[in-house]
Parts: sequence; C-alpha cells; structure tokens
Amino acid sequence: MVSVGYSARQIALHWIVFVLVAFQWFTGGGMTELFRAAHGGRPADVASVWTPIHITVGLTILAAMLWRLVLRHTEGTPPPPKQHPALEWLASAVHVGLYLDLIGAALVGLAAYFWLPQLAGLHRLMVRQILLALFALHFVGALWHRFVVRDDVVTRIIRPGR
Repeated sequence: MVSVGYSARQIALHWIVFVLVAFQWFTGGGMTELFRAAHGGRPADVASVWTPIHITVGLTILAAMLWRLVLRHTEGTPPPPKQHPALEWLASAVHVGLYLDLIGAALVGLAAYFWLPQLAGLHRLMVRQILLALFALHFVGALWHRFVVRDDVVTRIIRPGR
C-alpha cells in the first residue's frame, strides 16, 4: 500500500524509538558491568536498578519497531523520492538495516541476559558500531534531502501527510 505521507502514529513511533534508543545509548554503558556481575563476575559499581530499566526500555523499542512494521503494512508508506538508483538502493538498505538491527539487538540482548551470555558481545556490536553507522547514514541522508536536494523527505517524518 502506498500513501502520500506517514501517519501521525508512524511519525510518533519514529520519534519515540529515536528517544528510547538515545536513552539506551547514553545510559547503557554500565550494562556491561551489570551483565558481568549478573553472570558471576565481580560486583558492579553501577546501581542494579539500571538492569530492569534497560531491559524494559529495550522491550519497548522492540514492541515499537514491530508496531512500525505492522503500520507499514496496513497504512503504507510514501513513495521513495526519485533519485539516482544507487542512492535509492542505499536508502532502502539503511532503512532495512535499521529495522533489522533494532529488532535484532533487542532479541539478542534478551537472549544474552537471560539464556546465552556469550551473545553479549554481539548485542554490544549491534547497538554500538552497527547502529551508529546506520544512524549516521540515515542522518546524512536526511541532511542531503533537506539542504542539497531540497525536497519534502524530511517533512514527511515531521508532519502527517494523510
């Protein structure tokens, strides 16, 4: 289904996920220490209250990303902007990568904490290096559309187009 713009729900979920991921990014540093303590390592210097907060926010990100997928299917998305085929491919790959990484990181984080601690390094890779690279590409793409191409791509994720 193709739409003229994103719905208010799609826009709200986009920015909610952004805020939650930023929260995890800035508060998640102590999770490595808490994780090691929870799995038999030395006691952590970080307050243990951060563990359930981190897990709850991660589950909220997972739920929001899954809801976003449902909304993409039921409400559609605006058509991609006309641009060079290589840029179209890159934009699609970055969006797919963001969905896969955010959903995958939440699932891998849960698996690492509760069942398979050996996955902790993969979770950290997914939320630090991979997510940062995808976010940077996404942000540069938004700046490209706003200041170079000067189209409405950025406006579509700010103002509902229904």
